[in-house]
Amino acid sequence: MNRLLKRVRGILGTAFTWSIAWIGLGAGIGALAGFPLSYLLRMALNSSVSGFIAGASFAVILSFAERNHTLEDLSLRRIALWGAVGGLVLSVIPMAFGVPVPYLLGPLVINSGIGAAMASGSVVLARRDGNRRFIPGAKDPLLSFEAD
Repeated sequence: MNRLLKRVRGILGTAFTWSIAWIGLGAGIGALAGFPLSYLLRMALNSSVSGFIAGASFAVILSFAERNHTLEDLSLRRIALWGAVGGLVLSVIPMAFGVPVPYLLGPLVINSGIGAAMASGSVVLARRDGNRRFIPGAKDPLLSFEAD
């Protein structure tokens, strides 16, 4: 059970991290385009949901496809591939609601590219230094479910 909780925690952590990054991406692009604030807020909300779905998709795919490997074992190409597939999942969802494929080609390419970049960036940041603590000298409660 502990293993399942760690997997769920990793999936949710990745999904929330991607959600926050996509908020900045969506609102930043909207601000550069000169959209009004009310539209930027809607864009940020939509981007956060999209980022959450893409991040969760990536994390689920990565956890099942690469379950026998550690982050250090994986190449950035494979990680980028799984991130692109996570972005692809986000673009395929509208097909279930009847959106024609030609309308999805642009978002498919864009979301796959963003997914690949986010996946690579996420894993590079995760590999940087696993020994950092939020509180120096204290045991980090986010790294394990062990009780104090």
